[in-house]
Amino acid sequence: MRGWRAVRFLVEKEFRQVFRDKAMLRMLFFMPIIQLFLFGYAVQTDIKYIRLATLDYDRTPDSRRLIESFYAGGYFVPAEPVFTPTDIELTIVEGKADVAIWIPKGYTESLIRNEPAQVGVVVDGQNSSIAGRARGYAEAIIRREAFRRMDELRSQYPQLDAQSRRVESIARFYYNPELESRFYMIPGIVVLIILVISGMMTGMAVVREKEIGTLEQLLVTPLTGVQIILGKTIPFVILSFVELTFAATIATLYFKLPFEGSVWLLALTSFVFLLVTLGTGLLASTVSSTQQQAMFTVWFILVFGIIMSGFFYPVENMPRSVRMLTYLNPLRYFIAIVRGIFLKGVAFPDIIHNLIPMFLIGVSVFLFAVLRFRKRVS
Repeated sequence: MRGWRAVRFLVEKEFRQVFRDKAMLRMLFFMPIIQLFLFGYAVQTDIKYIRLATLDYDRTPDSRRLIESFYAGGYFVPAEPVFTPTDIELTIVEGKADVAIWIPKGYTESLIRNEPAQVGVVVDGQNSSIAGRARGYAEAIIRREAFRRMDELRSQYPQLDAQSRRVESIARFYYNPELESRFYMIPGIVVLIILVISGMMTGMAVVREKEIGTLEQLLVTPLTGVQIILGKTIPFVILSFVELTFAATIATLYFKLPFEGSVWLLALTSFVFLLVTLGTGLLASTVSSTQQQAMFTVWFILVFGIIMSGFFYPVENMPRSVRMLTYLNPLRYFIAIVRGIFLKGVAFPDIIHNLIPMFLIGVSVFLFAVLRFRKRVS
């Protein structure tokens, strides 16, 4: 009986301790609600808003109607116009289109002459599941439009019989010809490794100093606040680059992931991204009293960043209100950069539109964390 009373008192004590800790209350009640709404709106597997580039060399009513049929179902949206086959490759390389169709000259004449009419389909194959489904959508639309048009032609040209040959689509996948899903996921995992090492470990290391009382000892030394911050962050910068090198080596040698870009460009962009992760770790240390609190605080931020980064699902599939928030997520920009460096071999001008906002966010987060940390320890 006394044993059960001791358990009851212990349970009561734990409840009191939890409700006295405001940070723990936020993690227990506020954060799960936010995550529930975020997951409910942001995680969608339906493929919508596929950016379609069109190159029409036939320029006939039939070819124009074929193009218009792509936009009728709501799956495709127009991308930037292209005028040559080279433009098709460039618009895919620069990430301005997901799918491109090429209607050659003589498309309508081939239908009338009962000859196979070929339509080229070019797909960005980085994300194998999305690429396969986008190709399926495109081919289904082409076949449906071909059936409709052949029915009309048979009424106009009785010599065409029911065995008339249909339009054939010829598809080609860029950057991931075999549609290997690991080619899409592994670059994102590399990003997450850097994120965890530099962000979570930095926050926990600083809080650990508080727990064991050595942070106060550091504060009474001649070291300045900036020196303390550098001493706590530089080791994790080095560890992050070591982890990046190890992960990239395993990805290319074991998983056969192609590495088409520049090592130095990857290192430069990783350093910019570390401004965000180190700042996040420092910021977590200023609002946490224990290592567990720091870990959960950083992990809470990571969950939002991962879900809203395009790591699993395309950002374009999210509702507009959520999609606008992703522009404040540096993980979105860095994942796009790393995937481009690995699979597409992008150069510096190709990633500048992702690098600039990531740099601005990183500098802002890091400076805010440093100022808050110095104020906390002063």
